Amino acid sequence: MPTIDKAQLDSLIQSEWDYIESRKGEWSLLEGEQDMEVLEHVLRCILHMDLIQDKPQEFKECIKVQNPDGGWSKESHTEKTSMWITTFVGLKLCRGNMVIKDPEIQATVDKTLEYVLFMQEEDGHWSDREWSHLNTTCSVTCFLTIYQVTQDKTDDERINKARIRGFEFIKTWQTDLGLWKDDTFHPAGIETTAHLMQYTLVPAYFIDKIEYAGKMCMQASDSLVTEQAENGSWGNENTDHTMDACRNLMLVSDTFKDKLKYTPIIEKGVRWLVDIKNEQGWGDFPEEPSNVERTADGLDTLLKYRRYCSGKPMSDFWAFSK
Repeated sequence: MPTIDKAQLDSLIQSEWDYIESRKGEWSLLEGEQDMEVLEHVLRCILHMDLIQDKPQEFKECIKVQNPDGGWSKESHTEKTSMWITTFVGLKLCRGNMVIKDPEIQATVDKTLEYVLFMQEEDGHWSDREWSHLNTTCSVTCFLTIYQVTQDKTDDERINKARIRGFEFIKTWQTDLGLWKDDTFHPAGIETTAHLMQYTLVPAYFIDKIEYAGKMCMQASDSLVTEQAENGSWGNENTDHTMDACRNLMLVSDTFKDKLKYTPIIEKGVRWLVDIKNEQGWGDFPEEPSNVERTADGLDTLLKYRRYCSGKPMSDFWAFSK
């Protein structure tokens, strides 16, 4: 299977970004009320493309729609706080503010931290009405890690203990096959497993020095590989799940120095994504119309794949290290 050369990859990345820019009315708070999940997907692309200095206001606008409790709602104009959305918006602001250096953004993410710590349940998990406990908890552990790394607070024991409690909750749910499955939320386990490895297990290994978290990652990665279809996709040609699996394998294989084993699997997945994409953008499945959220996911996958091919540390792209 032919690989994607750098010129083609660069061209694809620019084309997908042009599409997202052309649909600004569907994601930018500067254009009106928005779905914050779509916006945070785009903010991730802005971070990876080093466009923060060109678009600082896209981050600053998030301050205006933060709820009084310190969180954010899925819809910017509503008041029902979502833990999943809160953590992903919060971590984008943490990362963006490394460049913007705005005191208001700093105060905003500090408020988010306090809300998140307060909302942890006794058994270590965090909850969200629209997401499973596993996915919600891993999103919080990711936010806590990025808050610490960007704020130079990796020795903050209060935050460390909260994240470790989250890890302890998550580890008990891994199946004998290595995957994490939730019968009521994407039961195949592809998306959940990919999220948990990236957002909880790798931080547990990096920040908390929990050695067996690495072993759990490798076991889960091998299980993910067995779930890949012959054409390179995952989840019955689900573009979202295929993007998740590819990005996860990039981080895990680079972190644990096993790129030789996983690169052909990653290339096969990325190749499928490129082959089935629309002229610009992706839908949730092949031949569906493009949407901004999935296109931002696809662009993020291409950006991370370019980084992966360059040999530079992948952990920097997740902000798990500087």
